[in-house]
Amino acid sequence: MEKLILGILMLRKLTVYEIRNEIKRNLNAMCSDSLGSIQAAIKRLLDAEMVTFSEYVEKSVNKKQYAITDKGRKELIGWLQVPANVSGSKNMEFGKLLFMGMLPAEERSALIDEIIANLEKDLEELLTIQSTFTDESRAMLLEYWKTDMGYYGFVAEKSKEVNAFRGLTLQYGIDTCKFNIEWFEKLREINISI
Repeated sequence: MEKLILGILMLRKLTVYEIRNEIKRNLNAMCSDSLGSIQAAIKRLLDAEMVTFSEYVEKSVNKKQYAITDKGRKELIGWLQVPANVSGSKNMEFGKLLFMGMLPAEERSALIDEIIANLEKDLEELLTIQSTFTDESRAMLLEYWKTDMGYYGFVAEKSKEVNAFRGLTLQYGIDTCKFNIEWFEKLREINISI
């Protein structure tokens, strides 16, 4: 989670609640949006001097806005330079699929239908996110980055690439979701004929 938070803070200075909303809106397939988990990750990042914060008051409420440090940027870039192991991801939930044949056919059908319904909900959420990922929103983000070139300079200079890979990651999630829906729909048909 720490690396994802560093990436989020590379794009924008945020409070813990804003980080949570960013994760909830855009990254919930990658990590938990639990406030406790986020606060624990922020504490580890603060202890490692990878993030810092400034305090301010808004509507009589004290707030802390977190920012990535040079050390945090180096850590994030180092992490990004290691190839992603997308084929080696472990998911214990696949064990349910492996042993699903032990259940009666009716229970399997109900479980498969529920899996498909959950995937369709995930797909709907991803498509909603994609609909907000417009040229206008990308331009607004670039303008935001230009407000503090000392902090966002690296990202602003690479805004085209940053935005392209944000969109490509979203498309990967959409394509994966569509593939999984199709696969489980085929499984539903196979389950009926077993």
